[in-house]
Amino acid sequence: MRGTSQVLGKEEQLAVASVLGCIALIIAFVFGLAACDGGTDDGISDNADTAAEVEAALAALLPPPTNHLIEVTALEVKGSTSTDDLAAPDVDPSTLSAGFGYKAPGAYDTDNPDQWQVASYMWNPGQMVAYQGDTLDLHVFVLNGNTHETRIEDPNGNIVGDVVVMNRGREYDLSANLESAGVYRLICSTHSPTMTAEIVVMPRP
Repeated sequence: MRGTSQVLGKEEQLAVASVLGCIALIIAFVFGLAACDGGTDDGISDNADTAAEVEAALAALLPPPTNHLIEVTALEVKGSTSTDDLAAPDVDPSTLSAGFGYKAPGAYDTDNPDQWQVASYMWNPGQMVAYQGDTLDLHVFVLNGNTHETRIEDPNGNIVGDVVVMNRGREYDLSANLESAGVYRLICSTHSPTMTAEIVVMPRP
């Protein structure tokens, strides 16, 4: 049986941000006390001990390192309109990214030559959240697109794990140990640079 998706919604992400803001205020308060201290060795030592105690307490509030199983879909979204409502773009979107598609007026619908269409490949969800030290397991289903050459990059741009070629109608598993805090990226090289999802890894004290 597969686990529950660990994707945080917008409200949960705001809650996390609020907690982190409170943590930052606490840390600032502690070090503010240190700065206001009389400068004695005992005072510095006491404040260092207090800061260490606060850091330990904050670490205890965080969940222990865990495995996150997240369901991800590779899909293509499309939209169309008529030149009666909106002029076709001056620049062909497909020249801006391999992840964009464009069918100009006359090419999209020969029976309705005023119609035109744009498309974009994407990952859903486009942003995921985890903690430093967690293990990320992505269960990917390819809905659209025959081929996606896929990789995960760490915050320094290094490839984590295997590069996997994914095909339409199939399921794949990608795994990464989130050793560093920062933004990891799920990237489709076939439809770069726009078919990218962010994995925001929060630091541990």
